[in-house]
Amino acid sequence: MLALKIRKASSSMDKKEQTIIEHLTEFRRRFLAVLACFFLVFLVSLLFSADIYRWLTSNFEQKLLVLGPDDILWIYISLASLVAFSLTLPFLVYQVWEFVRPALRANEARAVFTYIPATFLCFVLGLAFGFYFVTPAILQVLLSLGEGLFKTRLTAQNYLSFVFHTTIPIACLFELPVLVSFLTSIGLLNPKFLVKYRRYAYFVLLVLAVVLTPADFISDLSMTVPLILLYEVSILLSRIIYQRKSTRRN
Repeated sequence: MLALKIRKASSSMDKKEQTIIEHLTEFRRRFLAVLACFFLVFLVSLLFSADIYRWLTSNFEQKLLVLGPDDILWIYISLASLVAFSLTLPFLVYQVWEFVRPALRANEARAVFTYIPATFLCFVLGLAFGFYFVTPAILQVLLSLGEGLFKTRLTAQNYLSFVFHTTIPIACLFELPVLVSFLTSIGLLNPKFLVKYRRYAYFVLLVLAVVLTPADFISDLSMTVPLILLYEVSILLSRIIYQRKSTRRN
């Protein structure tokens, strides 16, 4: 009798260990698939890096300086990496969705699946908003601070580093509506919570705006207003999803 119990216990432990190994194997397979997709898109994007650079610097009348061949290589790799990450993002979210789909209900899986294109769209919109609105405003303010004091010459690497620092964080912040919608759909968040802590959220967004922009009122305001609008849109989406879930339950 004791031997039978030991045999059953060891069998259940083997099944549990096998399940963990299967999950790790699946995770490894999907992770490698994402890396392969990123690498392929990166190679293709590398061929168009010169065209992307011309488009990003088309506002300048003169060509920007480079201090050596290393700068050229850094520019090409940085631009190709950003494009590759942006285009690989939907595939990355899809792989995450496939990995967690067995643990979700059918309606939850369908709801989460809709966030795949939304993730890509919000990220691209954040990049566009940062590049066309935030970056020029901040760059103008910073250059005006040194007017009459310094002879400013922008290098290509410095300019692109500045563009990356002002656009990529904004693109990540533009994912807020998607994140809130996802957490609401799986029951970890509700609109009441978002409304209750709205003042604290506004304060955090204001701090982020001050950190991401120079110490200038106009720049801070130009960053704070879109972030607050994003939060209000997140509340609206959370309320819609929460009401739909309540209707289905009833």
